[in-house]
Amino acid sequence: MAHLDYSVELQIKDQGLLAFWKQHRLAGQPEQIIRSPKARGYRTTSKRKAFLHGSTLYLLLGDKAALPKNRQYFTASPLEPTEHEVIYRFLQQKLSEPAFRLIAGHLNYLIIRGNYTEQAVIFNVDLMNGPLVRKMKLLSAHLQKLPVAVTAAFVYLDPTQSDYYLESKRPAETLHFKKLFGPDQLGATYCGCRYQFHPTSFSQINESMVETMLERAKELLAPSQEQALLDLYCGYGLFSHFLAPAYRQVLAVDGEGPSIRAAEANSRLNQKRGGQAKFLAHRITVGYLEKTLPPPMANETILLDPPRQGPLPGVIASLARRKPKKALHIFCGVDQIPPSLREWQANGYQVRRIAPLDMFPGSANLEIMILLEPKA
Repeated sequence: MAHLDYSVELQIKDQGLLAFWKQHRLAGQPEQIIRSPKARGYRTTSKRKAFLHGSTLYLLLGDKAALPKNRQYFTASPLEPTEHEVIYRFLQQKLSEPAFRLIAGHLNYLIIRGNYTEQAVIFNVDLMNGPLVRKMKLLSAHLQKLPVAVTAAFVYLDPTQSDYYLESKRPAETLHFKKLFGPDQLGATYCGCRYQFHPTSFSQINESMVETMLERAKELLAPSQEQALLDLYCGYGLFSHFLAPAYRQVLAVDGEGPSIRAAEANSRLNQKRGGQAKFLAHRITVGYLEKTLPPPMANETILLDPPRQGPLPGVIASLARRKPKKALHIFCGVDQIPPSLREWQANGYQVRRIAPLDMFPGSANLEIMILLEPKA
């Protein structure tokens, strides 16, 4: 949809979402989609698949089948900042030089992450040894001289050459991840909250929409000091730290260790804002929810923002048995909405509000917040 006028794109999405709701006979009525402040050039995370073809490195959005016909060595995207294009084009040229052919031969993906003022580059490679790292440090010296701000560079080992651009299974061992230069963490500030997080941790790709998303979540949840919040799939504490001052207490859980460590560190960055948040590292399963997680807090509210594939089977039913006063389920796509809503409804909850946000302009995806409450 990137070629469309943004107003036309939003009309199509509004109509498509209503048609989807009707087709699946879902409860409630979606509200009008909230537009993104940046409709193009908004992505703070981008990636390119690397293919060494002859002596030339290609950095493409597509697959290797396009190589013989396509003489464009780099595929640009209107959804990414121009700074990303500058970095990719520079690296495509450098990595095609004989001096850096060793890197090109082992490169799976080139990833750029950061914010609208500074970027970090991640080299996803299938091999990490002394000669390769030395070559990447030489390349990093060139990166730091670019006119755009590249503040850090990292090497990520993925010997499986998985389709996932970091790795399908993120290993905890530090030997899989190496800093070439710059700070160890990426950073962001939203709604007065400061955040730092590991370069491999999940973060929202549309920085321009994050504050809107946080404020909408707060509006839907209507927190108070009489309530407690259980924040599941909390990541580095994006919602937890923002909402903590409005709740009596916050308990947050995520299965990724680096994210939880960042969330705990972010507590120190935001201690002047007040609020109490405790973070736990554990994969969110039915067994964990039923046997290990502390029992429900008084006047508990649940916020869950799972990955695109949704929570594991039985998790929603287990959460419903905690009898929260309300639950805010955030979907980063529509596919999981019908089965998830059926599970909530089968376990005594009804849809109260449906708030879609255009977190992904130029694509067919939407971020949708659904507020659920116990049936009367």
